[in-house]
Amino acid sequence: MSSVENAQYTDPLLIDLYDLQNTGVDDYYFYEQCIGIEPMRIADIGCGTGVFAIRLANLGHMVTAIEPASEMLKVALTRQGSCNHNVQWLQGVAKQLPIDIHLDVAVMTGHAFQCLLTDEDVQETLRALHDRLYPGGRMMFESRNPESEPWLRWVPEHSRKIIPLNDDLVEIYHETKGINGELLSFMTHFNFLKSGLQRQSKSVLRFMSHERIAQHLHQAGFGRVDWFGDWEGGVFMPASKEIIAIAHA
Repeated sequence: MSSVENAQYTDPLLIDLYDLQNTGVDDYYFYEQCIGIEPMRIADIGCGTGVFAIRLANLGHMVTAIEPASEMLKVALTRQGSCNHNVQWLQGVAKQLPIDIHLDVAVMTGHAFQCLLTDEDVQETLRALHDRLYPGGRMMFESRNPESEPWLRWVPEHSRKIIPLNDDLVEIYHETKGINGELLSFMTHFNFLKSGLQRQSKSVLRFMSHERIAQHLHQAGFGRVDWFGDWEGGVFMPASKEIIAIAHA
């Protein structure tokens, strides 16, 4: 059995499953509505396999998409043919965006913000984006609200699902390993039921409170922040499942 840190972003076999696991588009639609129809210069941070970057480009926006995992970026590059407008694809993290780029919007989807595990990571990312946004430009991202304790369902009996992949069926489930302060460690299991292959991916996510996120945004130089608690645009409440931030530079 193979077990690798964040293997779902580096193992081509598991990357084939990535979009099949993440079929929801509520977050994409929400951010598209926030961005609006006027063409914008947008950076998609942690763009993954490029689905949202392509959507934005096809809506007429000018998109720079950056992703640290080379195997994910390879998949994103294969999508370029489905795009009516060019996307600039880059490998790296926010601080590696061109220093002279000027953005109307920077966006992080898929709870990518929770992969920033230290205060240094958070500030480095937020400051890099703040410095590249036009005055009044917006940073958009979401984080799961720790008050809703979503990890209680990240156990085999609640998270198990089976996804068809090519000629195989893949059983996928999560297993929480431990919580250390704001950091949650968990394992995702991938069992290929026909071929007998097994993979495991170790992950760590950070669950910051609404207050801590607000402090980080202020420290990085952002001004007004619009807070939402769900993808229907509901106002953030302490019991909301999501902490969705639209921060103004």
